[in-house]
Amino acid sequence: MNRTTLLFSLTAMACTPDYDLTKETEPEPGAELDSGALTSDDTADTVDTVDTADTDPGDTNTVPNDGKPVAVCDVSPNPVEPPFETATWDGSASYDPEGHTITDYAWALVSSPTGSSVRMPTGSSATRGGFMPDLAGEYVGRLTVTTDDGRISDPCEVVLESIPAEDLWVEMFWAVSNDDMDLHLLGPGGSLESNGDCYFANCTRGLSWGASGTTDDPYLDLDDIPGTGPENINIAAPQSGVYTVYVHDYSFSTPDYYGANAVTVRVYINGAKLYDQTKNISDDGSYTAFASIDWSSGTVNPL
Repeated sequence: MNRTTLLFSLTAMACTPDYDLTKETEPEPGAELDSGALTSDDTADTVDTVDTADTDPGDTNTVPNDGKPVAVCDVSPNPVEPPFETATWDGSASYDPEGHTITDYAWALVSSPTGSSVRMPTGSSATRGGFMPDLAGEYVGRLTVTTDDGRISDPCEVVLESIPAEDLWVEMFWAVSNDDMDLHLLGPGGSLESNGDCYFANCTRGLSWGASGTTDDPYLDLDDIPGTGPENINIAAPQSGVYTVYVHDYSFSTPDYYGANAVTVRVYINGAKLYDQTKNISDDGSYTAFASIDWSSGTVNPL
């Protein structure tokens, strides 16, 4: 029995005249009532337990109890290849169950690999394109949306993976800006500042190493002078042998910093990070050995 029917019945009972419309005899005093009859107590209990909630699953006007818009976040392509492949953060699937217009999409980069210098592109639209990871690792974007009546969603987070495509990937960054650090990768049998050494002076367009073709040639993709990096050197398919990673504290290109500068080098083989070490470098003009890479065994050894 719904509320309307019940209230009508109660009203009818309260207004029943003295004469008998049903031609039924009243029970004798002390006689038991029929189990199906309503007493005044039964009526009160029934009214108290009527559920007034809207439980119709087909009601399209039903909204979440919190009354907030819903942020839906995505990023593509995913994964990307550093340092030049770009991704787009996308919140265009966000919506408001109450039907209001979403007027602001607030994207923020809340996590990135230590040493990364990239930032979330600015704007208020649903998408943020042209995001270019500079280091390998994970980048976490967070989205909140706001409606035209000022309601703000709970945050939505999505992870962008940055995975090197090259078999060998070496990256470097440092702590103090305006202290130019240079990454060097020596090939098997190579010596510093020769064509057996990939560095800023000879390797931004690649060097010819090993067999014919370019898959075993090194490339310095990024070179940073005034900032804190990163710099990276990669080889698509290295030849067998031992490679050595050095960092040169370069003199005179910037106001030199003579304190201890924390320099970090990471080495990835086939997309997996096998080496991550930080050393303090304070000797201007010095070369510091970080690691040797034995490509035949796929191992990286600290120096």
